[in-house]
Amino acid sequence: MKTRAGIGLLLISLVLLPTDHAATALNLAFAKGDVVVSLENGPVLWWLPDGTPNRVLLGPETGTGEGMAFDAGGNLYVARWCIATCVGGNTVVMFDAMGVPHGAVGSGYDCSPHTIVFDRLGNAYVGQAGCSKTILRFAPGMAAPNREYAAAGETAGVFWMDLAANGCTMFYTSYGPNVKRLDVCTGLQLSNFNAAPLPGGSAQDLRVLPDGGVIVSSGAVVARLNAAGVLVQTYSAAGESFYSGLDLAGDGTFWAGGYESSNVTRFDLASGAVVGQIHTNAPAHNVVGIRVKR
Repeated sequence: MKTRAGIGLLLISLVLLPTDHAATALNLAFAKGDVVVSLENGPVLWWLPDGTPNRVLLGPETGTGEGMAFDAGGNLYVARWCIATCVGGNTVVMFDAMGVPHGAVGSGYDCSPHTIVFDRLGNAYVGQAGCSKTILRFAPGMAAPNREYAAAGETAGVFWMDLAANGCTMFYTSYGPNVKRLDVCTGLQLSNFNAAPLPGGSAQDLRVLPDGGVIVSSGAVVARLNAAGVLVQTYSAAGESFYSGLDLAGDGTFWAGGYESSNVTRFDLASGAVVGQIHTNAPAHNVVGIRVKR
């Protein structure tokens, strides 16, 4: 499931469908609609909303690029998977709103932080894929965790997660066939969200939809569940066999990363049509997390 290639600066090429974007100046700061993609070999790739390559973000910390999140101030946080016996990685790093690295943040990670989510109050939740396999909560500023949640797991610990609009229900996956839920207000484990096992088995990233449904990467497809947890639609692009990170673009489309191909595809949420694609030119097994600046 995981590979460990050396960190290197990657050449980026782009294909958009349709090819109608005009020349755009490079952004000095993250702006609405910008797309960031974390690579397993370390860098974070930054595109403008129309798909124009903008910058490659690098920092001094070792470790893979995993789940990401923007805080209310526009700073980007990237989880770093544990390397070997946690000699490297095993942390969360921050880039400010201009993409400048500010080093590691938070403490108390016991093994393999993989996903991060912020709530409306600025609290950060970090899901750990290994060791204790818990969710850590941090107050704004991310010093030491102020609460830890035990979360029921499957193949892994807390692999990917997203917080519902009520600010309490954390939806998460554990590299198994289900979308799991935990109430972070009460600490209680809830029932699985999906009415039946997901079609691809190994569930990855997910996003809660405004209608209460969920889209979730599930093997060779992205599955859409309605508010009752029933599978109502799947999305796929030619040549893709395993989807990883995904995020909503806020305009009725979403981006999904192909872990095997290292391509990033944009889908129309309603029709399922492919409306854009980014070819990162990264080696296979490299595209992991995707986030869109809101």
